Amino acid sequence: MIFFGRGSLQLACALVILLHTGSAVGFNSTSAAATARCVKRERQALLMSKQSCNCTKPEVLLQFESALRIDLQSPEVDFELFEREILDLSFTSVIKELPSYIRGWTPRTYPYKSLVDKHGVLSTWGSEERRKDCCSWTGVKCTDKTGHVIWLDLHDKSFSGTLNPSLFELQHLTVLNLSWNYITSSRIPKSISSLKQLKYLDLSFNSLSGSLPSLLGNLTILRSLDLRFNEFYNVENLGWLFHLSSLKHLDLSGIDLSKVNSWLQVVNKLPHLTNLELNLCNLLNVVQQPLPMINTSTSLAVLDLSSNNLIAPLFQWLFNFSNILVHLDLFGNQLQGFIPESFGNMIFLEELYLGSNQFEGGIQISFGNLCKLRLLDLSSNNLKAMLPEVFGNLSGCLDLTLETLNTLNGTAPNFIGLLSELQELYISENSLNGVITDAHFSKLSKLKGLAMSSNFLSFNSSLDWIPSFQLDDIFLSSCKLGPKFSKWLQTQKTFSSLDISSNGISDSIPKWFWELSSRVNYLNISCNHIYGILPYLSMKFSDYAGIDFSQNKLEGPLPLFPANITSLFLSNNGFSGNISSLCSTSSKTLELLDISFNQLSGELPDCLPSWPNLKILSLGHNHLFGKIASSTGSLNKLETFGLRNNSFSGEIPSSLGDCNHLQFVDLSHNNFSGPVADWIGGRLGYLTYLLLGSNNFYGDISLRLCQLTNIVVLDFFNNSLSGSIPWCIHNMTTLTRKENLDSDHSHLFRSIGRYFLSEDVYVDKANIVWKGEVYEFEKNLKNLRLIDLSSNKLNGEIPQQICSLFELVQLNLSRNQLTGRIPADIGQMRNLESLDLSQNQLSGQLPSSMSQLSFLNTLNLSNNNFYGRIPSSTQLQSFSAYAFDGNCALCGPPLTPRCPEDEKPLDSGGRYI
Repeated sequence: MIFFGRGSLQLACALVILLHTGSAVGFNSTSAAATARCVKRERQALLMSKQSCNCTKPEVLLQFESALRIDLQSPEVDFELFEREILDLSFTSVIKELPSYIRGWTPRTYPYKSLVDKHGVLSTWGSEERRKDCCSWTGVKCTDKTGHVIWLDLHDKSFSGTLNPSLFELQHLTVLNLSWNYITSSRIPKSISSLKQLKYLDLSFNSLSGSLPSLLGNLTILRSLDLRFNEFYNVENLGWLFHLSSLKHLDLSGIDLSKVNSWLQVVNKLPHLTNLELNLCNLLNVVQQPLPMINTSTSLAVLDLSSNNLIAPLFQWLFNFSNILVHLDLFGNQLQGFIPESFGNMIFLEELYLGSNQFEGGIQISFGNLCKLRLLDLSSNNLKAMLPEVFGNLSGCLDLTLETLNTLNGTAPNFIGLLSELQELYISENSLNGVITDAHFSKLSKLKGLAMSSNFLSFNSSLDWIPSFQLDDIFLSSCKLGPKFSKWLQTQKTFSSLDISSNGISDSIPKWFWELSSRVNYLNISCNHIYGILPYLSMKFSDYAGIDFSQNKLEGPLPLFPANITSLFLSNNGFSGNISSLCSTSSKTLELLDISFNQLSGELPDCLPSWPNLKILSLGHNHLFGKIASSTGSLNKLETFGLRNNSFSGEIPSSLGDCNHLQFVDLSHNNFSGPVADWIGGRLGYLTYLLLGSNNFYGDISLRLCQLTNIVVLDFFNNSLSGSIPWCIHNMTTLTRKENLDSDHSHLFRSIGRYFLSEDVYVDKANIVWKGEVYEFEKNLKNLRLIDLSSNKLNGEIPQQICSLFELVQLNLSRNQLTGRIPADIGQMRNLESLDLSQNQLSGQLPSSMSQLSFLNTLNLSNNNFYGRIPSSTQLQSFSAYAFDGNCALCGPPLTPRCPEDEKPLDSGGRYI
């Protein structure tokens, strides 16, 4: 689990509290009578932003839509571009037919999908006489004197829909907060730049896409800008930030800034910046650009550059303002060498995250100067110092101030229990060993967070132990808590996160376990031997919940899960019954559902549209049957779709093409039939893994599949496909370029905590025939580059273009009806480790370039019509004769028949001359 926003919580909360208190002057609140009713034009703008006009489209407008090939009510429409298109079409006969009210069309008067309020949060908004005063509406505040709307706060209201440009007619807005919703717009409307009075803008945690509009630079008095964790792309320039000279808080976390090569220079030009958060931004490595040595942002107190793969030259810039930082997060980068002593000069530091880097050596003595330090994270490095040495170097004031410790290897010493101020003990993923007892916690009455997962520790507490603390977060994976549920957990009533996975617990879930904290948002009891039947979970969790009960011995029907769930892992258990019970709950927040490897039955339910944010759907290895419901196409955020090893049938519905974010599709080992849909190539541009093996697909392989430029695993094994191998196969360009070999196959999904957002990582799994054996690939799946078209009815020649797939690791074309020769340039495929062309009708001599396949360790050319000498190479001669069996005219090692040209003439005595 990756936590975002670590430590900056206090400053962020302070900002939010400031904005949400009544301390700001001149506001009408919902509890106070307004001295001036709201402005009519602004009321209308607000109403338009939350509803869609259901007007019938005029016929002439339908002609426009047809001509421009767009739907004007689609959330993807760029209205400003459309207006330009109208001008371009002004000479046509269609424009002349437009009535005057259409000729005067603007985005503000035409139907536009807006914020969708399905939960009635905005029930106070309306045009009726009793609700006309928008200053008393939910989320709205006005000035007392003029009635202008200056505050709109609609964060975390579960809105969907899009941003209506009418919203930006509120010209007097100073605060706009639409964060933590499900707003999906293809771009931020450019009209946002008209909000000249805006000081606080928060659009974070939505699904906004497109590029960041440079016109945000027109918001010249903006003090806080938060756009984190949206889906912006093609961001190449942040120069517009130069104009925001009053900016104090900037958060662009989760936005890909890899094309921005001047982010440091931009930061240096913001003199009042106090908070800068660029977590997970794929920042360009600073060693590749000239380093600005002078930082003009002299007020920077919070800096988060975590998870960016930055390297050590960053320090040259960082230490220029080291004396003022309060919070520094460099977690998850590639910082190497010894930890610089200069960190000891950061005398105001309260939180320091250096975990998950490549630091070596020990802790610098200068760290003893950090008398304000409350949290220190040095986990997952190559540090060699033992815990006693650490505390030796941290002598002085730190034993009185340190509240959070996350570090190192060695034994777990008892004196940790003497750190009476300790609030967070995070020592997960180190090399600690030993037994943890009550003594370690003897004086930790202030402890709130405990993380000891993934060490070599055993947690051995007395049966009657009652801790003096109440924990908010408990992470004790792999701490040998079993075989029973630890009773001390029964005393913890306020936790929001609990992970006791992989603890050897062989027990049924006790009743008291379900009576624990109602605040739980993350619960993980996976990888144990827990048995029994789960109760209904629909009323168990009040917060957004991530639940992992996988890899246990649970049985019975699927439980009803809560509507506010974000992820549900129930795989590798013994659940049975009909899968239709899933339809009992409609969850707008569900992003991941994995119920694979159970004994579930029934057809794919038709309630899938009730999970609009689903990214991962894994139903493999059950007893499911029937057709894929066409409603599956409504899951337009779906990235993984796994139905492997069931009894599904019928054709793949074309509606699945609407799931254009799909990356991983595994429909293998079912009874699907029909041709392999050619729309897969044209509409699923992100598809990386396509597994359709062991079905009943037939017909030609469409040339359109060559448009799958991101594909790395293409598995059509054991079907009835015919025709030739597409000549355009070289257009699958990820298999041709080395730089793409590090592409991942993991997926991030949100888990919404009480005080922070966490993102879990789901890694796809696939059972693949590898070098003749079936293996399950998970973490190492990303290293596969594979094409398997074996056991079909393919004919014709192997296209020469296949030799351009330089990064292909396994090629299996066996058991087909292929003819002709092996392409002469096959030696270019230098990364081939496995090649199987057996049981075809191939002929000719083996190309001499095959001697260049130096990584080849599995080869089968048997049962063809090859002839001539086997090329000489260390690799080819290392295979057994079986690899060449059934080619009666082949000769040379490793075959025993000698080639005719190698035979020497015999003398009269039968001896070689």
